[in-house]
Amino acid sequence: MIHTLLTKGEKYTDKRQDYYEERYRQRAMHHLARRAQKLGLKLVPIPDAA
Repeated sequence: MIHTLLTKGEKYTDKRQDYYEERYRQRAMHHLARRAQKLGLKLVPIPDAA
């Protein structure tokens, strides 16, 4: 965080926990899809049970 502030001159903005959880979810889904493709499988989303 400090490195970004010093090298890019950007102001610090608190992105909250939800932002980081969504980024983690997106990365996890991307890697799962790639792993499934290598195994000859395809991920299919299911609708929420709610």
